[in-house]
Amino acid sequence: MIIQDSVETGREIYPQYNALWHLQTLGVLDAHHAPVNWRVEHKDKPTRVAIIDTSVAAKHPNLQAVINKELSLDFFSSRLGSFPLLPEGQSTIGSLPLNWNTNIADGLPHTVNLLAELIDRLSQGSEAHSKGVQPCTSPIFSSHGTNVAGLVGARPCMTTQLLPSGGIQDLALPYSGVDPMCEIVQISTNFDPEPEALILAFLYAELICADVVLLPRNIADPYRMVPELADFKVADQNLLDLVCQIAPNQKQTDVWGELAQLIENVSQARPVVCAAGNANEDNAIYPANLASDHNGIISVGAVNAKGYRSSYSSSRNITVMAPSNDAEAFDAAEVRLNNQSAHYNPVGVPTKNSNHKYSSFDVISTDVPGPAGYSGGPFTLPSVDGHMREYGSYFSMFGGTSAASALVAGFLSLGYSAGKIANCSGIEAKSWLLSNCYKRNCDQEEFVVPCWTDNPAFPDS
Repeated sequence: MIIQDSVETGREIYPQYNALWHLQTLGVLDAHHAPVNWRVEHKDKPTRVAIIDTSVAAKHPNLQAVINKELSLDFFSSRLGSFPLLPEGQSTIGSLPLNWNTNIADGLPHTVNLLAELIDRLSQGSEAHSKGVQPCTSPIFSSHGTNVAGLVGARPCMTTQLLPSGGIQDLALPYSGVDPMCEIVQISTNFDPEPEALILAFLYAELICADVVLLPRNIADPYRMVPELADFKVADQNLLDLVCQIAPNQKQTDVWGELAQLIENVSQARPVVCAAGNANEDNAIYPANLASDHNGIISVGAVNAKGYRSSYSSSRNITVMAPSNDAEAFDAAEVRLNNQSAHYNPVGVPTKNSNHKYSSFDVISTDVPGPAGYSGGPFTLPSVDGHMREYGSYFSMFGGTSAASALVAGFLSLGYSAGKIANCSGIEAKSWLLSNCYKRNCDQEEFVVPCWTDNPAFPDS
């Protein structure tokens, strides 16, 4: 599957590259797209990956057989969640295979109460749509979740294409996530959720006995994200007073604190994979910065297709780095420009310009089919009887530490599916991941990258 041929537009010349290069870099596929030391086995109890993100386009052909429609839950629309993917006409919840006796919330009084409410909500016979409120899972909201889900567990498939003549023909979509044997439970929230919604999301990941939990974004905890302004010299004390953080009330402090502890508790039982951020943060974004040797939280940074740290990714407080895209940089720390671009102008560029580091390769993933999502096609009309008009709108370019963290979650999932990991704690799964990494030294930076084999390969080196 080739994402594009070599293209020349003025001075802009981009190389041809393989849409699954990131899987080859991780060592899970060989040069012919064949699995390396594993095989596809669809089990009765597949590895379960809980993704706490936006909603997902579950009707995408590569995701239809991957998303667990019975368990996927939306906390965007209502406080205790609605089930967006149940068969049409099913108005109540059936018997769910849940870990009803979990003690994950012990010692966290507010979380204990939320757990009791959630268990009551999930009891058999409850309304599928809480209080009749329809889930907020429109394709408008689903682009990020669809990209992430595809990187974790998309499966190659056949679908159909609507021809300009009006006819229908078969269309192969030979795209795969890291673990095409897994199942995904999409736990969707809004874009800036309160701590209570996130507590419920992590509690639900525990209740469904997820093997891997993925949080491919940050949590905007006001007490862990605000910079310490006292460290800066501000001449105007009035200005400092204006920008200082408002003192939290005790309940807010307690709830945010319980969320942080709950994430660590969940990680003791199963790995929790977190994106480390896209602004070269000193200490990774929250909650990736909770990662330590004493928990199963995994902080994931990004490397580009040449094996260099992506310009936006920190290398500090990072558990592992994984393949992703790159971005230009021009600041005091680094000059990294794309000299293949038609917009590149060498005038004024320092002689130490690190063009050799920049990679034009993006990570390709599943997109909301049609004009929605990251990649809109030339056709603005909806599909006809489920048939798309063109190939490109099934996929889009993606990147950042969101993409990198999704690949690491898929890598862990493949470890479970292939029998490399079994019945272990989050810390033990994290240890397995680190034992299947190789060290890379680039320009005095040292980090580790997961690899299924002993022969990692960067395609753009």
